[in-house]
Order: sequence, then structure tokens, then C-alpha cells
Amino acid sequence: MIPSTDLAQLLRWQGFGMSPEAIGGLVAHPRFTEAARALNRVKVEAAADPVMAVLSRDAGHYVAASLAFSLHRESSGITLPRLKAACAETRFMSPGRARAMLGYLRHVGFLSQVSPRRGQAAALYLPTPRFIAAWCGRMRRGLEAVAPLEPAVQVLLDQMDDPAVAIAFAQRRGDSVRAGLAAATGHDLPFVRIFNHRLGGGRALALLLSRDAGEGPFATAPVPWALEDVARHCGISRVQAKRLFDDARAEGLVAIENGRLTWLEASHPFIARGCAFEFASMLVTAAATVTAFPELFLAPEMA
Repeated sequence: MIPSTDLAQLLRWQGFGMSPEAIGGLVAHPRFTEAARALNRVKVEAAADPVMAVLSRDAGHYVAASLAFSLHRESSGITLPRLKAACAETRFMSPGRARAMLGYLRHVGFLSQVSPRRGQAAALYLPTPRFIAAWCGRMRRGLEAVAPLEPAVQVLLDQMDDPAVAIAFAQRRGDSVRAGLAAATGHDLPFVRIFNHRLGGGRALALLLSRDAGEGPFATAPVPWALEDVARHCGISRVQAKRLFDDARAEGLVAIENGRLTWLEASHPFIARGCAFEFASMLVTAAATVTAFPELFLAPEMA
């Protein structure tokens, strides 16, 4: 029997949502640094898979893949028009990326195309077992990283070996990302342009944040940095990596000296809020997933 206090603790995130207050509360949590380091280590480890490495090169790739997975439901499926509409709704990326993403996911064996249903003009795509295993595994490891901030997520983690629960969580995670990005602002600010939108920026950010150490607040201590190392990890050329960090320096976001990179004060709010946004998204998703399986999680009086 799952303690009702644990469930109530997790379900309250349905009310909190991804509000500025909820995100600020996560940043202020005494174990935020621990959780943020764990989350970025998860991202770096996931990039050991060549396909997942491509999907994490920048936020656009990752969000588009997340949206595609979320569109897979029993009553509908993944189509180009639906993915275009979802991309546009985020206000984070052009709908034009949808076609390229569907093509890539098919090419690597993450999607299979089936004949359109009766009366349906657009081709229908379904996630393959390979996509389901890779994506659900990545979502589970992300949820494990948030546990220091909200131990009540363990009630969901204990059920994630159930494929139906794991798939439901991964689908709903795409829903919460879409809603959160649609409500967010600042998509055109320098930090976002360089480390979220630029090819390789997302992986470079995760790599460097995963190296954070020390007793101070998250992302305030210098970390090891080498251009060739970053380029190799991010799957981009040395020229692309140099341009990325030259632009970051020009915008006053980083300082690089003697093989060490320091995140300057202008970067700190974006780094902290970015991690907290992901944590809030996972917690909102966890609460929604628990609610979707009352027979597994909820006592009769809570169902």
C-alpha cells in the first residue's frame, strides 16, 4: 500500500504546475545542486547512444522528438500535420522542423510508417520498440534525478517497469513540455539562442554542467574545458564549437582561461531556471501519470 501522504505530496504538483513560483521553489531547494548535477550526468550518459546523441544536440531536436512521442495515443497517432502543429504551439521552433524530424526518426528505426486510416489523408507513424525502450529509459533516468527534490516520485519509479506506466509517463512528459514552452518567454535571448537553439549547444551545456563540482551554488565553479573535447562530444566541427563559445564570450555568458570555463553571472539565471523547468515538467508529468492509473496508485477515497 502506497502511503497516502506520499501520494498527496506528489499530486500537489498538479496544482503547482510550471509556474514561476514552483520553478523558483525548486531552485531554492537545498538539494537543487545535487539534482541538477545528476540531471546533466543523465544527459551526458544518454548521448552514448548515437541516435540519442543526435536527439540531444540542441533543444529543438530533443523537444521535437518528445512531441512526436507524446502524439502517439490509442485514439490517434503521429502525423506530419499534428507534429507541425505541436512544434508551432511551443513557439520554440519552426513547424518546418517536423518533416526533417519524422524523416530522421524513420531513418534510424525509431518510427515505422503505416497506411493512413480510412478517411485520413496524412501518413501515420508509430514508435518502434527501439524508440519506446530508448525514450522511456531516458525519461526514467531523468525522473530518478529529480528524486532529491521530491522523494514522493519514488511511488511512480517503483511502477516504471510496467510498460504501460513508462509509456504513459513519456507521452505526458511531451504534453507538459509543450505547455511549458508555450507559456514561457525569452526564447530569443542570447543564452537561449546559443545554448538551446544552436547545433551542439544543448550537448555542450549538459557536458559542462555535468562537470560542476565543489561546495558552492550550482554552476558557479570553473570546470575543465577544451575545444576539441567539446566538439567531439557534441558531434560538431571544431569551427562550429569555436564559433559557439566565441559568441558566448561576446555575450558575456562565459569566461575561458587556462583550460577552465566559468559561467558568468548573466548565465546563472538561465542555467538554474532551465534545470528547474525540466524538474517541474517531470513532477507535473509524474502527478498526471499517477492520476491516470488509479488502480495502481490511488486509494478508493483518492480515486
